[in-house]
Amino acid sequence: MTTWPARKGGRGLQRKFSTSAGRGCDAEKEWAGYMGGGATQGPGTPKHLAHCLPGFSSCPQVAPPTPPPLGHSGGGGGFQRSSRVKCPKFSRCPNLVCGVRWGDGRQQEAAGLRPQAAQSAGMALHAVPRKVGVLGYGRLGQSLVSHLLTQGPELGLELVFVWNRDPGRMAGSVPPTLQLQNLAALGERHPDLVVEVAHPKIIHESGAEILRYANLLVGSPSALADQATERQLLEASHCWGHAVFVARGALWGTEDIARLDEAGGLQSLRVTMATHPDGFRLEGPLATAHSTGPRTVLYEGPVRGLCPLAPRNSNTMAAAALAAPSLGFDRVIGVLVADFSLKDMHVVDVELSGPPGPKGRSFAVHTHRENPSEPGAVTGSATITTFWRSLLGCCHLPSKPGIHLC
Repeated sequence: MTTWPARKGGRGLQRKFSTSAGRGCDAEKEWAGYMGGGATQGPGTPKHLAHCLPGFSSCPQVAPPTPPPLGHSGGGGGFQRSSRVKCPKFSRCPNLVCGVRWGDGRQQEAAGLRPQAAQSAGMALHAVPRKVGVLGYGRLGQSLVSHLLTQGPELGLELVFVWNRDPGRMAGSVPPTLQLQNLAALGERHPDLVVEVAHPKIIHESGAEILRYANLLVGSPSALADQATERQLLEASHCWGHAVFVARGALWGTEDIARLDEAGGLQSLRVTMATHPDGFRLEGPLATAHSTGPRTVLYEGPVRGLCPLAPRNSNTMAAAALAAPSLGFDRVIGVLVADFSLKDMHVVDVELSGPPGPKGRSFAVHTHRENPSEPGAVTGSATITTFWRSLLGCCHLPSKPGIHLC
């Protein structure tokens, strides 16, 4: 698992920002005292990560209520986007081991949570979320549901619901008792982990509300290119003590990118994704773009600009932006290529370089990943396997507020 550590110059990252109601929280001061002094933003910390707090700086001071039923159910059983996340006032961080600081990089067990054996996975799962819900029943969702039903019990995982925008797609393959018809009612299933493999729109509209009840595994990281969505997820994560996990998907070398970035050795990062035009699900101006030859570059520029135009085809690039916070969504370059020769293949090239050394030479890496896929499929075959490993990976650690690649 990859987390975003604090840069040198401070014990953690801390900056106060207001909620939609315009209120702050004294828990920020309390956390600073608990950790042995005020935490400051390190000089090397990117501004867009300065709000990854270890405390609860955005929580209004209210008594700890029992979470109410999920809010307004609009079209498709979703949440109302404008709904506020009401956070209880905690005396200290829930679900965390006392003394754990943001960015430790250490894997510690939360008190009272018992490890489970995971023999078939080849690992011991700590603080296993016993109840798992899945949002989305496309090819990836179907694979995860199958794994949870067949392998989940021996891993200590129980599938408690499956939701899909088109409920009819679940008929005949998902037991009726597991079908969740109304997304706003997921809290009634008491999940420990909710896995999103539907569409970035679900994260935009419902991500913060889901965090009231469970950890969230985001399968559409392109949603985090929207700064308001990222901020809402972080607020809700720290208020409710639940983690936001982000699946690495098809990004090869995630840990290496993160380590190089943390060490200050990353100057540029470029991710190129190429496949047959039938494999794209494009929106806005790109939806009407036409290939002018056997291989056409549809987009080349900052990942933040690509994500809203290709929300289902830019997740690998979004994961790269999250792995390299010093560059982020605005400086990681994404390239989308339509290639008629790649009928059953997704090809991802990752190119990175460091700053010039004393003799003017730079460290550089270029990886080339060929991922077989069904014709016209958005997700490659190997990525489906990788996602299952990400699900098990986020079960391996206790809940820890913030955003974590896994």
